[in-house]
Amino acid sequence: MNNNEIEIIDKDITSLTARPQESGGLLDTNTDNILYLAEKAEKYIDAMNRIMDAALKITSELDWVLIGGKPYLQESGTTKVARLFGISIQLLGAPTVECDSEGYKTYTYKARFMLKDQFIECEGSRGMKEDFFAKAGKDKPLKKPDEIDDRDVKMAAYTNCLNNGIKRLIPNLRNIDVDTLERAGLDVSRIHGYTF
Repeated sequence: MNNNEIEIIDKDITSLTARPQESGGLLDTNTDNILYLAEKAEKYIDAMNRIMDAALKITSELDWVLIGGKPYLQESGTTKVARLFGISIQLLGAPTVECDSEGYKTYTYKARFMLKDQFIECEGSRGMKEDFFAKAGKDKPLKKPDEIDDRDVKMAAYTNCLNNGIKRLIPNLRNIDVDTLERAGLDVSRIHGYTF
């Protein structure tokens, strides 16, 4: 069949009202199917909450950092979560480096994240001009590129890549707040933080 042809499927209309597993994924909106979806959604939510609990319990206060009062999972924590769930990570080449006209570099890592028979590809970038690296202090000018540790920016891009991939495979790890960490038994007062 070429791209301009349309495939016509001859199917008995009664098969459209079957359960999704019986009809090859086709689904209508009759009451039985809506109830079926609601039941599946509840099980999914329960499973995701158990995954989230396990992910938080495997981390410690040393695996987190507070930036502007918001918790971020560091590389040590993402590695623990990846091992817990059997996520494998494959870097896709060396990091790319872009340099602007003032000499500020941005590093970007790309990686493939695999969980059972699924995989996604993500990237993570960090740049020297970001406040975290370039701010010398409140009301002070930006640091010059040669005053910024190149390795710190590169490692932050790597961590960003890991966090992006793992948080997409374990989606409840996104947008964590301090209250969530405390409910998981982490002592937020022991987590180091940064402000700008």
